[in-house]
Amino acid sequence: MVAWVSANVIPFEAELRAKLRRLCGNASEVDDLIQDVYYRILKTEAVEHIREPKAFLMQTAKNILVDRFRREAVVSIDAVANLEDLDIADNSPSTERVALARAELKWVLGLVAKLPERCKQVFSARKIYGMSQNETAASLGISENIVEKEMMKGVKLVSEMVKSMGIDSGEPGKATPQARISRKLNV
Repeated sequence: MVAWVSANVIPFEAELRAKLRRLCGNASEVDDLIQDVYYRILKTEAVEHIREPKAFLMQTAKNILVDRFRREAVVSIDAVANLEDLDIADNSPSTERVALARAELKWVLGLVAKLPERCKQVFSARKIYGMSQNETAASLGISENIVEKEMMKGVKLVSEMVKSMGIDSGEPGKATPQARISRKLNV
């Protein structure tokens, strides 16, 4: 946990301190808050689910401040107004985007599954797993020339399958999932 905090949280401490200075009355209060933030983060049982450590750090600080504000009898209006400074935009994709991406992936995998076996292996290694031509050749025990030929064959076959299914959405400027995938695969 300490290694994760060192690598993923400490780099954002200076930014957090700057934001907290606007919210707090003095430097010792900022230090106390930072200590509380680290304590709360270190108490977290698992961190594997945290995709945006900076957002997690800022939200943890915000939660601690809100808890403190609830306990205090008098709260500074400026402090509450500046509380939004700790908000970080969530860059994770929306539920709809995740569902669309999964549907697109399923569709592409269906197309790739229809390729001849060696072509499918080469195409998957290059386009799905992101391997270089050299890495693909080495992992499949074939020459780079064969990788290149199989890729050209795979791109041509996938392109033909996409065209046979139709990629026009019928509306100008709006692409179907198939059109987006076709562009991503350079077909």
